[in-house]
Amino acid sequence: MMLSRSSITGILCALVALGALAGIAVGQTAAAGPTNVATEKMPITVTAGDYELVNQVLDFPPGSGVPSHTHGGPVALTVLSGELTVVDGTGTHILKAGQSGTEKGGYTHSAYNKGTVPVRVAVSYLIPKGAPMTTMAK
Repeated sequence: MMLSRSSITGILCALVALGALAGIAVGQTAAAGPTNVATEKMPITVTAGDYELVNQVLDFPPGSGVPSHTHGGPVALTVLSGELTVVDGTGTHILKAGQSGTEKGGYTHSAYNKGTVPVRVAVSYLIPKGAPMTTMAK
């Protein structure tokens, strides 16, 4: 197959353009992507209906906490800084910065900052629409 002079010129121009673009791309540094520092998976079975996914970032000053309570649906949390002390029917558990935990709806527990530095926690709740997010235990 014989290519015409205009076809060869077109191909050469395209190759030069691609080479120029490649040179630009090579000269640029790609931005760094995110680093995954924590992943928590939990199976969830929900009944039909409407739900609200509520995300919060909570700060616990030293000595503060939430006494015994439950949530209206499953919860996933990650301690961002400090150490969170969780007390439940099985004992006392300490979650340090970078650690995650999950809770089933209706799980009775309390959470405190028993340390000397602030604690920051990211929390996500999956709550049936209209249900209370948190209920204090009696």
